[in-house]
Amino acid sequence: MNTVGGAYHVKPPMISKSGSFIHTMALTISYDNEEFFFITRRDSGEKSLIDEQLQTIWSDKVATGCFKYELGDLSTKQLFGKYGFVVQLNENRATKRRKPQLVFDVAMEFNPHEFHFGKVPEKEVIFIIQPQHWLEREKNSHVLLINVSPLEYCHSLLVPSIEKCLPQILKADEFRLAVELMLKSKDSFFRIGFNSLGAFASVNHLHFHAYYLKYELFIENAPTKHLVDSISNPCAVYELLDFPAEGFVFEILEDIHVFDVTRSVVKLTDCLLANNIAHNVFLTRGRPLSKPTTDYSELNALRIYVWAREAHYGVKDGNSFNVAVCELAGHIPMKDQESFKNITEEAIASELYKACHETFTAVRPIIKNMFHENL
Repeated sequence: MNTVGGAYHVKPPMISKSGSFIHTMALTISYDNEEFFFITRRDSGEKSLIDEQLQTIWSDKVATGCFKYELGDLSTKQLFGKYGFVVQLNENRATKRRKPQLVFDVAMEFNPHEFHFGKVPEKEVIFIIQPQHWLEREKNSHVLLINVSPLEYCHSLLVPSIEKCLPQILKADEFRLAVELMLKSKDSFFRIGFNSLGAFASVNHLHFHAYYLKYELFIENAPTKHLVDSISNPCAVYELLDFPAEGFVFEILEDIHVFDVTRSVVKLTDCLLANNIAHNVFLTRGRPLSKPTTDYSELNALRIYVWAREAHYGVKDGNSFNVAVCELAGHIPMKDQESFKNITEEAIASELYKACHETFTAVRPIIKNMFHENL
C-alpha cells in the first residue's frame, strides 16, 4: 500500500455478501494519526476530506434511489427549556425500516443465517477505511455503509472488521476506529453512536451509527465531575450532572490519548456486559471536561458518553419514541405527527430518567471501585 497522508485510492478489500467473501471495487480512504482534528468551531463551514467524500457519495446514493425512502427536510424543532431537546418527525423510519432481529440477551453469538451487513448489496457501500498507523492493518476491512432507513443527513453505518462477523459487542480496536473517524471530521455537528443488544440495537453485527445533526446538544457543554479523584489522568472517568439520563463520560484532547481512552471506555462496557447490563455510547464534540472554557463556539474535546440503562427485549414498542442512543443524547426522532406536535421537555426527560436512573445508581459504585483500583 503506497498511499498515505489522507489520499484516496481504489483497492479490492474483502467484504462478505450473502455469507461469502467477495472483492469489490470501492473507494478506500487511508489515513494516519497525524491528521486528526481536535479543534472544531461551530458553524465554521470547514470540511475535511472525510466530510466531503461522505457527503458527496451519500448524496449521490440518494439521487440514485438507494434508500427505502427519501429523507427530505425533516420537520424539526428545538424545544424551549433547560435541555433544548432536538425533536424531529420521521414517520418513514418508523414504518419502512427493516424488521429488527429478535434479541434476548446483551451478549449473543453472531448468527450468519440472520441478516448481517455482509449481505448488503454493493451499492450501499460508501467507502472503505484503512488506518495506516495500525498494526495488522491489511488484515481487516472497515466499511462505511449507507443506512437505508436514515434518521438524519448522511446517516451511515460504520462496520469495523466486517469480514470478522463480530457480534454487537464493543471491542477496543473497533471502537478506536469509531473514535478516529470522529477525529477525521472537521464538522462539529458530526456524531457517532452505539446501541448494545438490549439497548435497541436491531442487528447483531458490530456497527456504529454516524450522522450529522446541525443543532447544539445540551451534552456538548453539560457539567460533569470526576467519578474518581484522578487529577491529570487523561483516561479519567467522569459522571454526567444535571441531565435526566445519568451516565459516565470520558474525553479525548490529544492524539496520544486515543489508544488509552478507548480502552478505558471498553473496560467500562466490558464491566457492564459482565453484569448483563444494556448500554449506549455516544461520541460528540464538546467543551473540555478537565479544562473548562467559556468559549462556546470552539469545541476542542471529543466527549464520549456511556449510559448504563434498563434492557429492552422483544419487538420495539409502540411508544412515540424509543430511548436509544440518539434519544439519550437529546436528539428525539418521533414516529407520528400527533406525538411530534404535543411532546414536551418534561415527557422526554421523564423517559430518559426512567431508562437510566435505577441501572446507573446500581452500577455506579461498581464502576467507581473498578477505576479507583487502577489509580
